[in-house]
Amino acid sequence: MQRQTRDERSRFAPHLLAAAAAILPMFGLTIWMYVIREEVPSVAEFFLGPLLFGGGMIFWLLLLHVVVCRDDLQSLGFRRNGLLRDLLVGCAMGVAFLLLKFLEKPVLNALFTPRPPSEEIIMLLRAVSADPMLLALWLGPVVWIGIATFEELWRAFVLRRLWNVFPGQLREWAVLLAVSALIGLAHGYQGPAAIVSIGMKSVLMGWYFKQTGRIRPLIVAHAVYDSIQVIMAVIAIRGY
Repeated sequence: MQRQTRDERSRFAPHLLAAAAAILPMFGLTIWMYVIREEVPSVAEFFLGPLLFGGGMIFWLLLLHVVVCRDDLQSLGFRRNGLLRDLLVGCAMGVAFLLLKFLEKPVLNALFTPRPPSEEIIMLLRAVSADPMLLALWLGPVVWIGIATFEELWRAFVLRRLWNVFPGQLREWAVLLAVSALIGLAHGYQGPAAIVSIGMKSVLMGWYFKQTGRIRPLIVAHAVYDSIQVIMAVIAIRGY
């Protein structure tokens, strides 16, 4: 019995270590950016930060997945077929999540004191609204690589690692809820309403990944969701 326990620990250790290696950098950056750091990030940092950190984390997650855990890319949801379907499903999901945000807003505002956009977010929106090149850069590589691909790959990777350690429907759902809570807390700088809103959407996205094993629709949905909100803010700032 003791030998079996050691064998289980040996088998699960790479997955637990890999999950920790994915979680710690993300939350370390979050704490530094919104708790420790005092000065407001510059516009350049808003662009370089997601590209450098997100791009680096994509490489790091894939390295952990393939080399440390000896897993294949299909288990992360990168399927060879169904590209057009994934694109269409992702667009529909992005719009649906946006509609859900507007529907839930009155309820969350009643539960939590609404928090206005932070100074740095207003600065960023003003910058992209005044410069079409910055807007294109933000809606292009920043959103698609530094935000959507990185965050959805992080979700899929951590879920896969912990599901390997805690198999079974109930434990897999517990992992999904815990990871969704972590993702919500990572957006805590936006206020408690955002934690709840993003956490709930994360549960839905995690459920979709659990049911289908596909990541491309989640990347598309995330990018569409963020992009539409930025475009709406730019239109409001420009006064169209």
